[in-house]
Amino acid sequence: MLIDVITNYCNNMYTQKVKCSNCTYGDNCPGDCGICLHYIHTPEVAPTPRHYDCPNMANYYVCKYSYKFTSELIYPLLKFVCLQKEKQLKVMSIGCGPCTDLFALDYLHTIGIFQFDSLEYVGIDSSDSVWNHIYEQIKQVYPHAYFVGDDIADYMSAIQRSQWIPDLVVFQYVLSDMQKKHSDSQLKQFLHDFSYYFNQKMRDGSCIIINDTNLSAKYGNGGRDLFDALLELLESIQYKQLHFKNNNKPRHFEYGSEHITNELVISPSEELDEYNPYTACSSAQLIIRKVLT
Repeated sequence: MLIDVITNYCNNMYTQKVKCSNCTYGDNCPGDCGICLHYIHTPEVAPTPRHYDCPNMANYYVCKYSYKFTSELIYPLLKFVCLQKEKQLKVMSIGCGPCTDLFALDYLHTIGIFQFDSLEYVGIDSSDSVWNHIYEQIKQVYPHAYFVGDDIADYMSAIQRSQWIPDLVVFQYVLSDMQKKHSDSQLKQFLHDFSYYFNQKMRDGSCIIINDTNLSAKYGNGGRDLFDALLELLESIQYKQLHFKNNNKPRHFEYGSEHITNELVISPSEELDEYNPYTACSSAQLIIRKVLT
């Protein structure tokens, strides 16, 4: 499966590194990308602001998070029966990162649930320079994968002009990131632009998956407020709000219905134990299908 190919590659790349001699964090580099990721996710403990700008960190990130994020996306994809028989599937991934949505689709295709003969995948991520070496590995398996290194808020005008229209759009842990980096007016404009694109250009039967941290902006690193802000702008849809039980916290927010289980659908191998990978799903989700008007 694609996820195994990429995590094996990233594990080999990370374990072969001798030293972060050219680390983008300079003298603050701890020599352990797990610590750097902790600095990103808990900025108050960082000696100086840390950003996703290091290929070594990307390798570590893939080994730690891929099976969790992939499993989180498998659950909603199983609900989109309308897409499962598409022979030529087109996917736009917003905030694609290492492409865990593509990992999920590849897994579901491998076990015969998704039946596409061809898959066109457009991944959009402003941190593409960090992921480029991984994208090259992905394109060896999926040659019709195409990647754009732009902020989605800036790239929306190009999407609106394009004649290429996706069947599925995935927002993968990107709204929480946008919430931190964009002003309220920029977020409002993006939601308006995307909803116009969905309402006017995407075909009936098209689907959206929003998968993100189950936190609102007032808690510092959440973007769940934007789920329903977008929902209010979309026309002629069916939708479902979902969340997983969070094993890492004694309490979690009840966004819509709770999935019956939060177990990983596919699990990492023992070789990845050193990355302390997550062992359960924990996100909030909004899944949307455009219906006949």
